[in-house]
Amino acid sequence: MARSLQEHLNSGDSLARLAAHAQRLLQFQHALEAALPEALRPHVRVANFRLGKLFIHTSNGAVAAKVRQLGPRLASELSSEAAKLTQIEVRVQARSHNPAPPPHIRPVLPGSQQKQGLTALKNRLPGESRLKAALERLLRTVKE
Repeated sequence: MARSLQEHLNSGDSLARLAAHAQRLLQFQHALEAALPEALRPHVRVANFRLGKLFIHTSNGAVAAKVRQLGPRLASELSSEAAKLTQIEVRVQARSHNPAPPPHIRPVLPGSQQKQGLTALKNRLPGESRLKAALERLLRTVKE
């Protein structure tokens, strides 16, 4: 009979403690998100809870300062009988998620009909026109 991951985690003593700790951190994270203003939520995460101290990581110093200001209110809202919260420590821990730059999308070059229209426009412009020179350069790059 197949056992669930939760059953495996709860089977061993050390794994059971680890699972309970992870569950407590998730509960703190959800409670923290509910207690914070919406603008701060994506920039704050619970890092650990040890000996009554909740460790919170923020993405930058400005968010950390605001969370420190809210500290006493957060401590009272996050404290429960199951986990007595006595202190909140806020640290700046910038996330290292550097999104890959979007792939370079080559612009679509004008087709033959557009090329004819650009050529007609170029021919109507005065000889010293900067626009005419730009159109000539563009038309040289367009392949048939």
